[in-house]
Amino acid sequence: MMIGTAMESNALSLTKVSKSYGSVRALANLSFTVAEGRFFVLFGPSSVGKTTALRTIAGLVAPDHGRVEIFGKDFTHEPIAGRDVSMVFQSFALYPHLSVYANLAYPLVEAGLAREEIDRRVKETAAMLRLDKKIDRKPGTLSGGEQQRVALARSMISEPKLLLLDEPLSALDVKLKKVLQAELKRLHRSVGVTFVHVTHDLEEAIMLADRICVMRAGEILQMGGP
Repeated sequence: MMIGTAMESNALSLTKVSKSYGSVRALANLSFTVAEGRFFVLFGPSSVGKTTALRTIAGLVAPDHGRVEIFGKDFTHEPIAGRDVSMVFQSFALYPHLSVYANLAYPLVEAGLAREEIDRRVKETAAMLRLDKKIDRKPGTLSGGEQQRVALARSMISEPKLLLLDEPLSALDVKLKKVLQAELKRLHRSVGVTFVHVTHDLEEAIMLADRICVMRAGEILQMGGP
């Protein structure tokens, strides 16, 4: 077991990352690492820098200072493309006029994949998220939980190495949230992708995480296992 731990590689590393918006400090010398294949949770109340950290990892925000490494490569000031990162937002951000199948296929069509490969990936991913019987439906005819699973499936379909989740369950009721928490945990175990998940819900953080980073005012207060 010690050998496996010693050889564990990092999927993500932030080193002294800072970001300010005028006089508002969003991140202050934020440093942490996420081992490959882990379920890492950024936890804390609103406006402590969790989403800014996630958007910095994704390349949507450029830090003022510090370094962002993804699988050992410096991506601090690199464009979004090439990071092998996908992000699930709090809003489902689905195309309402497209079927579930077309929503899932969209990023693959944009990437120029062959029709047969697109069809294979859509059907496999839909089955993995238990959406295979819904692929001809429009998002507006689905429940909130089903729409969130479509958003997850669309993020997974490009086979990213790192999946970022920005409070994806916060809009759901308590019962449905617990169902989707279990679904996320199952999905993580089955695909082995590194997850970085943002939440202000302590129970959710404890249920999902291998490791939790507690944040306040853009800084880390505590980090460790649940």
